[in-house]
Amino acid sequence: MAERALITGATGFVGGRLARRLAAEGWEVHGVVRRPPGDPVVRALAGICDAHYHDGSTESLARIVALSRPTVVFHLAACFVAEHHASDVEPLVRDNIVFGAQLLEGMSAAGAKRIVNAGSAWQHFKNAEYSPVSLYAATKKAFADLLQFYVDASRFQAITLELSDTYGPGDTRRKLIPIMAEAEQNKRELSMVSGDLPLNFVHVDDAVNAFIVAARRLLANSSATHDIFAVRSNEPVAVKDLFSIWETARGTPLAARWGARPYRAREVLEHWTQGTVLPGWESKISLAQGLATLSVPSENQ
Repeated sequence: MAERALITGATGFVGGRLARRLAAEGWEVHGVVRRPPGDPVVRALAGICDAHYHDGSTESLARIVALSRPTVVFHLAACFVAEHHASDVEPLVRDNIVFGAQLLEGMSAAGAKRIVNAGSAWQHFKNAEYSPVSLYAATKKAFADLLQFYVDASRFQAITLELSDTYGPGDTRRKLIPIMAEAEQNKRELSMVSGDLPLNFVHVDDAVNAFIVAARRLLANSSATHDIFAVRSNEPVAVKDLFSIWETARGTPLAARWGARPYRAREVLEHWTQGTVLPGWESKISLAQGLATLSVPSENQ
């Protein structure tokens, strides 16, 4: 029988790619959506998997888990804010903690015990074992603590993957690599921070592979554990080197005014080396290969 996946964040960049990959591999895929059924992203998702609308209540999410009967839950939904303002506090707590607690409670009620959770490299300011870069990162750790309770009390099997930045084709998020693609198209100079800012990028297909490797690890094991693994490339770069790789890979130089932008209050200035990389996984797509195959945004994006 096919394995059954329930994905939160299935309308997102990595979650959508994961849904497509699992469906292609024969999984029965279900997605939790909070956008209305007529939303174009939801309509596209419905062609790949069963999309279940969550109305925000614990009861609604419990019904979704019971209906989908997942053998593995993939929890990727999150609210990301690099530097929060007062108005961001409620959505960060609601989306990253309350929604996650509702999911765990629904899983417990339905007897669904396996979960692969998306953590973040932003939980390691100054390369510490734990020091949140932002309130976003702190809420991700708060959810991981809730997850540990369900591991201990309800014998969940859990893996948290602490992800470096992801990128790849179709990425419309306001992150550095999509912004670089937009600047290439528009021949626009970019205002940048100092060129020695450390970065680590994982191609979306490698990130999806990590979630699948983690799921298989859970399916092969019956122990109630919460393992935490790193998902990062073995190709750390400084931001100025990223621009050089871009020019070599794509044949297009990008103009930048280095130092024109200040660092954030808690800018990450050290490469993250903490933690054990997920066993059985490696970053296979080099940064040059990944950048070479990117498409530039269309004019109407």
